[in-house]
Amino acid sequence: MIVFIGLGNPEMKFSDTKHNVGYWALDMYAKKNDLVFKPGKANYLVSVGQKVMLIKPTSGMNVSGQPSKEAIQYYKCNIDQVVVIYDDVDLPLGEIRLREKGGDGCHRGMRSIIESFSSDQIKRVRIGVAADDYKRPSENYVLRPFQKQYTEKVNAVLDCAVSVMEGIFTQGFSETMNNYNKQIIGEA
Repeated sequence: MIVFIGLGNPEMKFSDTKHNVGYWALDMYAKKNDLVFKPGKANYLVSVGQKVMLIKPTSGMNVSGQPSKEAIQYYKCNIDQVVVIYDDVDLPLGEIRLREKGGDGCHRGMRSIIESFSSDQIKRVRIGVAADDYKRPSENYVLRPFQKQYTEKVNAVLDCAVSVMEGIFTQGFSETMNNYNKQIIGEA
């Protein structure tokens, strides 16, 4: 079983913001595979397939760790089965990076995951959200929707994120990382 945890903010006012690309990736994967999210036993939504589980913490981005940990414990999964998917403002839109471990990269949602699991040995898929209009402070930028001119590229990135998830499932994390880390989506 592979457990994909998509990070985002559950409130409607944030649903179209860049900070929710982790949710969007899981939603697209679920739609493609006829999976449905249901309320979990704590602050998360869960969708369970044959060999994959999708978890969306609903506590808010910056405190995603505790409900994620509760879901993992409830379903008796191990940390090595977990892959966290989230936005990264330090990567340009069109870039996806996979890492097998590491720090939080100043991402508060990932920081919460690392703190709750007491480990930085957590696989992750970082989806770049910095478009040409990126301006600091990052906190304000990620809490706004993408401009309409980026819609096609965002959709291409999300399609690629689903392919990455499928690759992790079929080929393993390391091979998928080797296949996708150098690609820029939307460029020849």
